[in-house]
Amino acid sequence: MAWLMTFIHLFCLSIVRMSALNFFPEKFELAEKHTSVTLTCRTDKDKITWRREDANSIVNILQSDFEILSGRDLTVIDLQEDLTGNYTCWSDTGLEDYTYLLLDKSKEATAFKINCTAETFSCTQNIKCAWTSDEFTAFRLRNTRDNGDWVTQSVDGVFFLPHSTNSYSEESERLLITGEAVSTCCYMKTDYSFYLRDIVKPADPSISICTIKNEGRDEQIIELEVKPPSTWPQPHSFFPLKHEIEYEIRHNGELKTKEWEEGSKVKVQGSITKLRVHCRDLLLLSQWSEWSKWKNVN
Repeated sequence: MAWLMTFIHLFCLSIVRMSALNFFPEKFELAEKHTSVTLTCRTDKDKITWRREDANSIVNILQSDFEILSGRDLTVIDLQEDLTGNYTCWSDTGLEDYTYLLLDKSKEATAFKINCTAETFSCTQNIKCAWTSDEFTAFRLRNTRDNGDWVTQSVDGVFFLPHSTNSYSEESERLLITGEAVSTCCYMKTDYSFYLRDIVKPADPSISICTIKNEGRDEQIIELEVKPPSTWPQPHSFFPLKHEIEYEIRHNGELKTKEWEEGSKVKVQGSITKLRVHCRDLLLLSQWSEWSKWKNVN
């Protein structure tokens, strides 16, 4: 039964079209352009044949100046993009082994930047990262500093990476996020290093109206209460936030803003139709959160 399952696994991999390579193969070999690489067929059969599948076709490999056959080994000379693909070896009983040969483009990785944010300093919340490229079709990331596992994208294209940073102590070691990407022909690896404090972007806060005095008049005074995001670490006095409120003047639609640093309550004067708020870390001057939804003033 184990032999049958292995055969089925190999066979399924062999028939997956390279144009649909949206996963990381278990077996792949990397080489840079113009280098040579030797692939070995893991089998006890003496007589085998090799095939190469690329994005367009399946080719039976014959001895040539660029593909040299020797027993169970196949050596690819002067690797070019047209020699990459899924190399499979076959015996008279069927598929024996496979290896994806990919062109290593890691030296070009500076053109593909990983972007990460964190809603809090606490390790109870994952780091959110985004990394896409039209050139590659499958991506994965891992927190190398904490020896984390590889993480693939969620359905909305975001990576959620756990970490072990202690929000109550000085951050002494930078996080190191390692990314890998593959396509039908190529592979790329890149690293992104940062302190957690440098990527903090709080979630948007909530806002509520406490009182309205002189309602409907130009001297109207609204007292608001803003609550920190639910993911923000506590005690809030130890992790203070700076807030900015944006509001619309009723008679001309003008937008005005007001910032404050102390306390959760603030008073805004004027005939206002709607308002919203966002926040940032007060001490580290983090990124501003997204704006909260507009709240109408009745």
